[in-house]
Amino acid sequence: MKNYRALIMRIHIYILLIPLILFSFLASAQRRPKPDTLQLPLICPFEHGYKPALKEAYNWDPSDKKVVMIGKTDTVVRSCNNATVVKVEPAEEGSYEIVINAGDYYFWYHGNIKPSVKIGEKVKAGQALGIYSPGTELEFRMYKDEEMMDAGKLLNCETVES
Repeated sequence: MKNYRALIMRIHIYILLIPLILFSFLASAQRRPKPDTLQLPLICPFEHGYKPALKEAYNWDPSDKKVVMIGKTDTVVRSCNNATVVKVEPAEEGSYEIVINAGDYYFWYHGNIKPSVKIGEKVKAGQALGIYSPGTELEFRMYKDEEMMDAGKLLNCETVES
């Protein structure tokens, strides 16, 4: 009979502890940082604005919504948003591709000559992603999931004259 009472007492204690444990688990889950999300307007990759590159001779179908920009004085390419670096790879002509991710959005930078970030690194809007050679082209693309978006409409950039 004594063992039976002790068993019932343990069961009561467990019944009281389970909600307490679940509550503390749920409370800690709500405090976890949320993944990076899109913040508008997007920071311009060049601090001092950019000169739009000449139009391509060929028109893509569907149209390529990339923004091709030339920095006249800047040597640093900046992150357009708070994000996580998901790709840093060499590309043609000695340049690098850097891709950052913020939630459902991916931002692709092509034309850096030296990356200053690594895969998995968290970056803040305006933080340097890489070194750029003034006067060369930087291609900037934006995707939501796998659909290309017109980033030019969302970038907070000034265009500068020649």
